[in-house]
Formats: sequence, C-alpha cells, structure tokens
Amino acid sequence: MLEPQSNYKILNLVGQGQFGKVFAAIDLKSGALVALKELNTQQLSTGNFLRELTFLVTLDHFNLVSCKALEHFQQKRYLVMDYCEGGTLRQLMNGSAPISLDRSLKLVIDILRGLEYAHQQGIIHRDLKPENILLKSGDRRYTAHIADFGIAKLSREVKSAEVFGATGSPAYMAPEQFYGDYSFNCDLYSVGVILYELVTGTRPFSGMPRELVAAHLSQPVSYDADVPILIRGVIAQALEKLPPRRFQTASQMLASLELILEILEADPHPALPLQTSTVFKPLTPVSKIALAEDISHLALSQNQIYLYDADYLLVGQDSMTPNITRDELTKFTFSQPVKSICCRLTGCAISTTNALYFLPRNGTNNKDLITIADSLFTSWLGALDPQGSWLATIAGQGNSRESDASIQSQLNIYGLPGGQLQRSLNSLRKWQHLMIIDRRRGLAIAQNSAGQTEFHLFNRRGQWLANSTIKITLDTVVHNPLFSDCLLATERDNPGQVILITLTSFNLKRIAIDIELSQIEPCPQGYLLYSQTGQMILLDLTVEGLSRRAIRLEETEIIKAIAASPSQLLVVTTCDSQFWLQKFNWGDLV
Repeated sequence: MLEPQSNYKILNLVGQGQFGKVFAAIDLKSGALVALKELNTQQLSTGNFLRELTFLVTLDHFNLVSCKALEHFQQKRYLVMDYCEGGTLRQLMNGSAPISLDRSLKLVIDILRGLEYAHQQGIIHRDLKPENILLKSGDRRYTAHIADFGIAKLSREVKSAEVFGATGSPAYMAPEQFYGDYSFNCDLYSVGVILYELVTGTRPFSGMPRELVAAHLSQPVSYDADVPILIRGVIAQALEKLPPRRFQTASQMLASLELILEILEADPHPALPLQTSTVFKPLTPVSKIALAEDISHLALSQNQIYLYDADYLLVGQDSMTPNITRDELTKFTFSQPVKSICCRLTGCAISTTNALYFLPRNGTNNKDLITIADSLFTSWLGALDPQGSWLATIAGQGNSRESDASIQSQLNIYGLPGGQLQRSLNSLRKWQHLMIIDRRRGLAIAQNSAGQTEFHLFNRRGQWLANSTIKITLDTVVHNPLFSDCLLATERDNPGQVILITLTSFNLKRIAIDIELSQIEPCPQGYLLYSQTGQMILLDLTVEGLSRRAIRLEETEIIKAIAASPSQLLVVTTCDSQFWLQKFNWGDLV
C-alpha cells in the first residue's frame, strides 16, 4: 500500500500483469480515478521499464491505454495509466451472456484502429491477447483499448539479438514468433485468434505449449457451420501460416471488417448468433388479497410494511399482511404528492415534490414527521444511511430546467433521528442521483454537458473524496445497502442491458436482459428486475448469476410495485381499478 506521501491512494487490486500488479487508485490532487501499474524489477529491468514508458508517452490514440505519469516511491515504480472501468476482454468473454456478432466485430475493429496507429509509429505489440485488451463503457457498448506494451519492440529493432522477457502468449502467437521473428502482421495473427475466439467461443488451437507450437505451425483452422462465410474469409487470411499470405497492414484487415459490419447492419435479417429461448418459471402466490386503497409504491423494512400513493403513506406490521385491513394501518398525509420513500433501521425518509421528511420507526402520526428539506429549494435529492444514523440531501437553487447543467446546489448532512444540520458544501453541478453507500460515505451522480456521467464520492463530514467519469448517460441508478459496493443502473435509450457498477474498483459490467424493464428493486440476494406483465429476473450477487421467474397475471392485470425481505416477496398488482397485494415465499424465487 502506498503511503500518504505518494501522489496516489490505492483503492483495490484490479489485475495481475506479466510484469507486476495493477491497482485502482485516486489521484490525491484531482480526486480522479487512475490505474497504477506496479513494475516488478526482477521481471523487467530499468532499461526495459523505461522502454515501455517511452512507448506509452508517445502513443496518443483513443484505442490505446495512455500513460499519464511515472510514480517512483519507496523503491517501487508505477506507471500511472488511464483507468478502464469495463475490465478486460477476457472477463467479458468469460461472462455468462453471449457476445453478439456485431459487438464482437466492433471490439475487434477498435483493436485494429489502435494497432493501425501503433504500427504507424513503428511499434509492434507482440503480446496481443484478451487479457491485454481493456474495456471502457461507450455509447451502448464497450470500447476496446490495447494495453501492456511491456514486450513491444520497435520495428527497426526486430533483427536485434536481444529479446527481453517473455515473447508472447503461445495461444495467440504467430508461427514465426516461436523462432524469434517479428513483423507487423504478427500482431494481426493475434487479432485473428481473438476474432475467432469471440465468434466461436473457443480458440482455434488448444493444448499444452508444445502442442500449441505444432498447431500454429501446421494445423489447419476449422470452423463451425454457423460462422458467416465473410467472417471465415477474414479469419482465414489473418491466420495464414506464412506471413506474406496474411493481411500486411492493420488498415487492410480493418477495412475488411468495417465492410462486413456495414453489410450485416444493412441486412434486415443478419446472420447473428441465435439467442437461446428464455424460460421464466412460474411463481404461485401464498395469498392474494384486495386492497382498500390505490397503491403505487411498496417497501419492507424490519417487519414493517409501507404502502403509499401520491397523497398518503400507510404503515403497518409486516406479519399481518395475509389479512391486511384498512384499520390495521397508520395513515400519514402530505401537502405535496409523495414521490419515493427510503426505509432503514431507525425509520423512513419520505420525499414529496419539494420536501423531504423523516419518520422515526415508532412514529404514529403526522406530528412525528421531521421536516428535513422544504420548498425553499427548486430541486433536491435525499438519501439515508443504511444504519439510519445520518441523512444527506442535495438541494438546488436557480434554473431547474433539464438542459441547465450549472445549478448552484448544496450538499447538506443531517444527524438522525433529530434531523440537525451538521455539514454543508456548495457545488456547481446538476445532480441526478444521491445515495449513502455505507456508514461513512455517500455518492452523488451528475450528467455533464457532454452527456457523460460523473461519480463523486463524499464522506459524512461533507468532504468530496474522489471522482470518476464514464462516457455514457445513465438513467436509473439503484443501490442495495446489503451490497454496499455495488450499484445497478440502466443506460438511457438502451433497454436491452443493465450495468452493474462495483465501486471498490469502479468496474462496469454490462448485463443483457430479455424483459421490458419496468423497475429495479433491491432484494436479499442482490437486485430484482421486473416488467409490468409479471416477468422477473433475479440478479443474484451472492453467486453472480441470473434466475428468471414469472407471475401469472390476468389479461389486463399489471404490476405496480414490488418489495422483498429475506422471507417473502410482496407484489402490488392492479386490474380494472382494483388493487391486489400478492404474497410469495422468497425461497420459491431463488
């Protein structure tokens, strides 16, 4: 761990490269997130370390991971690199969701664009593989960025007898590399192996290193029948045994793949991999009872049930839900429409159109409501500590139009249950999401004028700690206090995916979904995603998997709200102006 005298604070280990570890870290001067690549002095000599640094500082291209600075501290050396929040291409390929053909082609096109630039600078990478391709979140997809030039060689040096360190990864090496020969199309051979693996799910050759050598030298490449003929042609040329028969430049291979992608996208029925049919196992309710009130929202916390609509909040004991009656519920009314509630151990935060209230756990009437923020502000956000000991608000003053990204806002920290103001901090941003992620820290999220999403971490003292920016526009962002380091978000205008954000390493993972998403709710295992028509997807963070269930609904019946506890799932449905509360055993869902 780096000491405070360093310019950076390490957050988490995010990778292990051939020549050292890679950490996510905070730049203590700017608060920005960076990657620190620690160089193992036994694996990489000072001369070779400086060689990589020379390569990196001279390379400036979107699809290459750039080097920002050199950090030398306590006899350790670090390259300060761009942080790629999407992880590695290997991690994406090992995920449960298949990668469609068009997205595979776009990733390889990104790689070739980076290679085209590096080759123009006279640099051969020599070790291209999915582990050395890092991902960032772009517009509705990942973008690929080449990293690790640790064994790259200038093309003018390929005849030198010196070959330092390892010379590549056998599964991705061109045949001549095994004899110490290098050229630009060695990298293109590696890209051909990556393309083959993305399209088919396996590498063209497998086995122990000695077997791989023999396969690369003499074994022909075979293809599955469903691999499009145009793709086969590109792979076949990239994987030619003799270098003169391959693509001679990255530009040639890039042009071929861009043409194929254009053809596929123009075809109304492209030859993309077929998706397997999804089965949603049926759920049977334990009980289904009529509600006397119109209900649009629902929450569960510590054996209490919260049901509410725009004008009121109903609170009762969760244990009596099978026989719920109007008389068993305490009713709270508000002067403005209720928008959301957030329940924790000590009580419940209730937001209305322009005010925020806190209801202590044992509150019995409107006199027990504590006003936290009121109509003095044109816009505001509120969030509650998972332990219920403090609350944060961001209140805005000024023009509240959606297009105005420069509203004067104020971060306020309140102690609970009394609601005393403890800290304030001003900011010039239009915040869109606010959440408390643990007992000490909160997270504020904003969209900037470039359509990017900014993440700003703060502590209970009202101090900004760190920040990071991703080049996508998030819509919904949901936090589950049981998994404090994870968020689940949706991307604007991209309904087929959700994004799992791991805060400790700031990693973004795109997850394909096959329902018309209505809402995301935290649940004991992670997150529950559901459609109004009853289809549910459980994103189980405890086992990193997905399971699917469905509620049988009447023809015009739709889901209005869902809430989960470790023992049960409650669902509010409506049909013909009648509201129903359905109860399910949580064990049937998992």
